[in-house]
Amino acid sequence: MVVLYVALACALAVIVGRASGILTYWRLLNEGRATRATVERTACHDHASVFYQFTVAGRPYAGRGSAGYGGPQCSQLKAGDQILVYYAPSEPDISEPGEIRDRWDNALIFFFLAVTVYPAAIVLVVWWRLPERYRAIQTPR
Repeated sequence: MVVLYVALACALAVIVGRASGILTYWRLLNEGRATRATVERTACHDHASVFYQFTVAGRPYAGRGSAGYGGPQCSQLKAGDQILVYYAPSEPDISEPGEIRDRWDNALIFFFLAVTVYPAAIVLVVWWRLPERYRAIQTPR
């Protein structure tokens, strides 16, 4: 059962790590630069999405992310508003709106729960469904 737990935890760490954006948040937390961006439009019905544009070294970049996370909520934003965004200096196409520390904390909690609780629940269900003869702990006599 321990092997099953570790295998599930590792698989979920890879899947959830990629899907949750935790690697991007880590990168922006460590090497990211903050700048002001201009809101182009919002799509609050679509995960509180905000579309924005910012400039780095005279070149414009566009991004999309979820509003909030230390910044204004999506419903409070309109085109032309200024918001805080973090971007990767080596790749300004990689950016996220709001406070990156708030995003990191949120993603880390989800990641931790996904790689600890979910595998434990699956192992528990498998354990309960095993026939009694496989669950019995053999003790030497």
